[in-house]
Amino acid sequence: MDVPRVPYAPGLHHIAAETYAYLQPNGSWGWSNAGLVADGDEGLLVDTLFTVPQTRAMLDEIAQALPRLTIGTLVNSHSDGDHWWGNQLLPDATIVASEAAATAMRRDRFHALFAAPGAIRLPGIVEEMRQTFDFTGITPTLPTRTFSGEAEVTVGRRTVRLIEVGPAHTTGDVLVHVPDAAVLFAGDILFVGGHPVIHSGPVENWISACDLILDLDVEAIVPGHGPVVGKPEVRLFRDYLEQVRDHAIRAHRSGLPVLQAAREMDLDGFADWADPERLVLNIGAIYRELNGDGTPEEEQLMGLLDHYVPSPRADAAPRIAPRPAEEITALAGRLKGPAAQALANDAGPLAGRPVLNVLATIGNHPDLLLSLAPLLAQLAQGLLPPRERELAILRTAHRTGSTYEWHHHAHLGATAGLTAPEIASIRRGPDTADWNEADRALLRAVDELCDKRSLSTATWQTLAARYSAPQLLELLALIGTYTLVAGILNSCRVPLDTWLADPAGLSSP
Repeated sequence: MDVPRVPYAPGLHHIAAETYAYLQPNGSWGWSNAGLVADGDEGLLVDTLFTVPQTRAMLDEIAQALPRLTIGTLVNSHSDGDHWWGNQLLPDATIVASEAAATAMRRDRFHALFAAPGAIRLPGIVEEMRQTFDFTGITPTLPTRTFSGEAEVTVGRRTVRLIEVGPAHTTGDVLVHVPDAAVLFAGDILFVGGHPVIHSGPVENWISACDLILDLDVEAIVPGHGPVVGKPEVRLFRDYLEQVRDHAIRAHRSGLPVLQAAREMDLDGFADWADPERLVLNIGAIYRELNGDGTPEEEQLMGLLDHYVPSPRADAAPRIAPRPAEEITALAGRLKGPAAQALANDAGPLAGRPVLNVLATIGNHPDLLLSLAPLLAQLAQGLLPPRERELAILRTAHRTGSTYEWHHHAHLGATAGLTAPEIASIRRGPDTADWNEADRALLRAVDELCDKRSLSTATWQTLAARYSAPQLLELLALIGTYTLVAGILNSCRVPLDTWLADPAGLSSP
């Protein structure tokens, strides 16, 4: 299945026939997504937003795009405020939610706390939301129709499935499946590019919800937070939940406090995800399951968020220690030209630097290093323009979660002509407005090779119009080689070279 290419940009996006996503980058605390399903003049909205002004702006944009549309049904995917506190702006709509979500919504008092003057000391992230969002004027508007299990609602001649999968993220999570469009609005059962929050659990229910999504006939999945994606991102998210679960169980057995367990969580594969402080809530929720007595309470965990700083973990120590520099430079005598210069670091943009830790690590297998060094040298001085080469490598570093590769090539990319804003935008992918079509095709090529191990026809045609056959082959080899190297770097936990500064102000891929 091909996921529709939807730019992760603010506003309303058409993702399938009469089916839309409303996106709010950057997807962090409070910046949630919504959805719209239409049939002629009839509409169903999936979720309102955190505040009245946000929701009004969304409804205004929908009205401008579809001026004859009447939203007769509103589905709230769950009980978090950023998915229903704008309900009051649709007073004539039938509001549908699971009974469990409606029960939680009836008990909600957080909107008043957020809007109140700051007399009560709140966690830093809550204070930041109070500074960012306008919580005044919220009148809680509750569901008028509830269900348990599964239900169907109609929009004109279209049928929309509501599938209750909570308790998971919250007590009453609902997936909104649009079968005729192969679209799923996942609510906060899916976060993309950021750590989720386990408010209720159990985590096994959430993992099962991911399995259910993977079994559905859907192509485009709109997460509660993040860009429109396909099933590969659901699999990655499922892996994350399993890793958090397994780490929390081990930490609980060892008697580690929640905060220490969160600090020591191995983030291999997820180092670039935003909002890592949420690990405190997630590990705490699993502790709560294991304790069986309601502790630690979520309010207590929220108080720990300000104290979360990732510790220098065991993974800071390399699994295979780099060989001494003099042993690597001695190997350079067995090579010639650029490959020998690369091992000795006596030419190119890194001339005069100490032997790179990546080379010193692979140097534990001298024959492998001597075979790989000429290929790396060839790619570094090959047929692709340097800026475009570094653009592709940096996107590969991001997609593979390789901090080492990212830092090095942020440095090299800056010397090759990539600006700091461009380097920052690489993580946001090909569909932002920052790129011309040639750059966009390069970034997309990396994504397609990471996801499918093959380029689509459209991407190939765009690249073939710009590059010769040898350049195309070199590009494929470049992405493949740096994916291979990233696997070595990540698995061996190669330490970042101490001399390296971060030219783009970026700490992670």
